Amino acid sequence: MEITKLILEYFKVLVSWPVVVLTIAIYFFSRFKEGISDFLQRVEEGEGYGIKVKATTPSEQRKEASEIKPAPGLDEAEKFVAEHPKEAVLEYRKILNGYRWEKAFNIIYGTQLHLLEHLGQKGSSGEKYVNLLPFYNEFVKRSKLSTTQFADYLGFLRDSQFIMIEGTENDLVVKIAPYGVDFLSYVKGQYPYYSGKAF
Repeated sequence: MEITKLILEYFKVLVSWPVVVLTIAIYFFSRFKEGISDFLQRVEEGEGYGIKVKATTPSEQRKEASEIKPAPGLDEAEKFVAEHPKEAVLEYRKILNGYRWEKAFNIIYGTQLHLLEHLGQKGSSGEKYVNLLPFYNEFVKRSKLSTTQFADYLGFLRDSQFIMIEGTENDLVVKIAPYGVDFLSYVKGQYPYYSGKAF
């Protein structure tokens, strides 16, 4: 009687929904491993718990594969530059800016990005230097890095040519530079969830 009860208890556990779901999931993933892998490689966009995923179709993916080929040889590249100097310069600038913006994005603080957004909204009128202290104070609060001075905090943005500081010592105005507008646009395009960046 006791053994039958024990067997029934084990059977209950085996047919409970978590075990059944896990078994089905393991079977599903092992059976369709290649299809799932192919789908994940084609994913272009995702969302969250509302679950919205966009993937390229296999034919679109194959079409785009032509753009992933190795760079042309040196002779071919030199020929292209000689025949299309303006296009070559534009492409070079685009690649160089992308490289610099990626480097900047890796080290910029989240509060500095918010500051750039704020200045972007202010446009050509800019914002008084002292009115930007709340962004710095938020940075200090989040990071606990009191050794970073306000001048250094803004100095990084100025040295990166993302902002311009104009006016006299007692009446400084900070404006977003065109390069800063381009950087912000790049970040928004490449990193939709950039606002969650630390500090």
